[in-house]
Order: sequence, then structure tokens, then C-alpha cells
Amino acid sequence: MKWVARILQGLLALDFLFAGGMKIFSSSEQIKELFTDSLGTPPALIYTVGAFEALAGLALVAGYRSPRAAVLSIAIMLAIMIGATVTNLSAGLVGDAMVPLATFILAAFLLYLRRDALKSFRTTANIKFKG
Repeated sequence: MKWVARILQGLLALDFLFAGGMKIFSSSEQIKELFTDSLGTPPALIYTVGAFEALAGLALVAGYRSPRAAVLSIAIMLAIMIGATVTNLSAGLVGDAMVPLATFILAAFLLYLRRDALKSFRTTANIKFKG
């Protein structure tokens, strides 16, 4: 299962780097044609999402060395994919919503495979308050 997690992690990293890069380096006319006209989202939001996708992809690559980076990256990916799925469904694009939904499922499966990293993340991030 270790190799399955590594391969899936690499594929998701490439997916998010590619998708984020496409959004960041697209012209405003391309953004308008692809996202604003069909989904009604402003171009600034698309550029922001692209930046977060690229950062999540880079953090997932760093996740090979740092389990904490992998967990944070997967959390960002899950949030982005929920937003993408809901946005497509609210625009009535059920077919287009299947890709982010499938990516969400793969990222959730990767989080399950990396649950040891999630456990160590929980214990290091545990803050106890004295009251």
C-alpha cells in the first residue's frame, strides 16, 4: 500500500500543478470563456484558486519528505474539490462536476492511506490550554 500512496500522491501533485498552472497563466479572455461565462465566477477567484492549486501540488511533492506538508496539502485539495463540485452542480453542469468529485475521492483515499501522517499531525498540533 505504501507504493500505491506514493504513486497516487505523485499523480495528484501533477494534476494540481497542471490545473493551477493553467489557471494562473491563462489570459483573462480564456478565463472568461472557460469559467466566467459558464460558471459565473469572477476571474480574480479563478486566479486565486489556481494559485492555491499550484501551492497544494507543490506541498504534496514536499509531502514525500514531510508528512505534515502532505496532510495540509490534501486538506487544501479536499476543500478546493468540494468547492469545484458544488460550483459545477449549482451551475447545472452535472457532467463537469464528476471530475472534481472523482479527484475529491482520490484525495480522500490518499488521506486514508497517509493516516499515519494524519495521526502524527494531530499529536504535534495538539494544544492544551490551562484554565
